[in-house]
Amino acid sequence: MDLLQGIRVLDFTQYQAGPYGAALLADFGADVIKIERPGGDPARANFAEIDGVNGFFLVNNRGKRSLCLDLAKPHALEIVRRLISRADVLVHNLKPGAMEKLGLGYEAVRAANPRMIYAAVSTYGPKGSRKDATGVDLIAQAESGIMSVTGLAGGDALPVGVAIADALGGINLAFGVMAALYTRERTGRGQAVQVSLVGGLLGLQAWEMQHHLLSGAVPPRGGRSHPLIKTLWQSFAASDGEFVVAEVRDSWDGICRAIGQPELAAEERFCSVGRRLKHRGALLDILEAAFRRDKVSQWVERLRAEGVLAAPVRSYEDIARDEDTRADGYLRTLDHPTKGRIDTPGPFLHFSETPPAIRRCAPAVGEHTAEILGECGYCASEIEGFRGEGTIA
Repeated sequence: MDLLQGIRVLDFTQYQAGPYGAALLADFGADVIKIERPGGDPARANFAEIDGVNGFFLVNNRGKRSLCLDLAKPHALEIVRRLISRADVLVHNLKPGAMEKLGLGYEAVRAANPRMIYAAVSTYGPKGSRKDATGVDLIAQAESGIMSVTGLAGGDALPVGVAIADALGGINLAFGVMAALYTRERTGRGQAVQVSLVGGLLGLQAWEMQHHLLSGAVPPRGGRSHPLIKTLWQSFAASDGEFVVAEVRDSWDGICRAIGQPELAAEERFCSVGRRLKHRGALLDILEAAFRRDKVSQWVERLRAEGVLAAPVRSYEDIARDEDTRADGYLRTLDHPTKGRIDTPGPFLHFSETPPAIRRCAPAVGEHTAEILGECGYCASEIEGFRGEGTIA
């Protein structure tokens, strides 16, 4: 049995943060109905296709069914209200106030279905002075402080290399819905769940923010390291690429042995964490010169043999070729309606009894409209009538 078997989700989301969260619910067996305007989610057209496949839409909408409705039509809202009476979860990331204008705000939905979990994703959160402001991933990265510590010391502020606020927002959305569903099992009542992009990134930086709150210190940009970690915790260049070293558990002696300079361990400048921090510039000069002599694979092997945590900096190409990526389910094979068998990122959680799975490819616009309306009790003539008046597509 799937973890969320029997749970129906009405998905009013678009682009990434909301759709990805709903896709995670689909991975666990929820019936996610993506309600799209005519023409579909703007993400269908706003991102480049690769051989006719929009990868952005594909990965963020896997496992869903598509119902295409023109919500400006009176019968469309009638259909939505019927769906609400039969659903468990409603998720959206529309502009603040947009659902209320449609008559689909939380209070209206709760009145129609008190057991409904109503989950919304915003940029800033539900209560502050900026609660009605809109934004995107980059705005959240700037507002959350994460860009202030990303980049080289003295250089420009840099965004993280992936859409981290959106991806984390989706994960937080799924987490919030799961927790609310569990609560409903105990109380019988639904509730509103609010997730924000800025709040998610602040949660991701909880340790660093706590350090600031206690000390008042504003950390500098981390560069190749972490601004609050005093040991070696950074990337290095080898002759053919880059790798990282994480100095933990008194592994300094092992680093010295690995580079063939065991005497460094006892040298006065480097004999303690505090001394190494004080003379970090001189230490890095020594290590960087040594590490450039050989290949990444050689250094990683030597360091690991000495009990030092080290790893290559891998590219997406490296990861896709790694057998472990597929063994752990992080890369899976999916049947695409036009491309056949394709590789796709898979669910990243492991459950022994109710494992997540990709159950279907991302849908075409309105692919399941008639099917879903039939399940709601509409007969074929009513469905054709809706189609003729432009309510459905």
